[in-house]
Amino acid sequence: MQIDPKLNEALTNANLYFLLAKKYEYVDPKKHMYFYQKHFYYAEMVDKLYMQMEENMAQQYNAIPNNYNTMY
Repeated sequence: MQIDPKLNEALTNANLYFLLAKKYEYVDPKKHMYFYQKHFYYAEMVDKLYMQMEENMAQQYNAIPNNYNTMY
């Protein structure tokens, strides 16, 4: 299965900003909040893109005719 490039980029950014937020968590609260907000933005984007991908896969699956019941 091929992953959507937008989803891959959002995953990469969410991970990067999470690591940066953790780095500054106890050192610099302003930087921590800045990077955490960016992480949260990309994490929400990941959720949205993943749900869209799941819906598309379900629609493709449902578009396949179900001939199994007519075989017997």
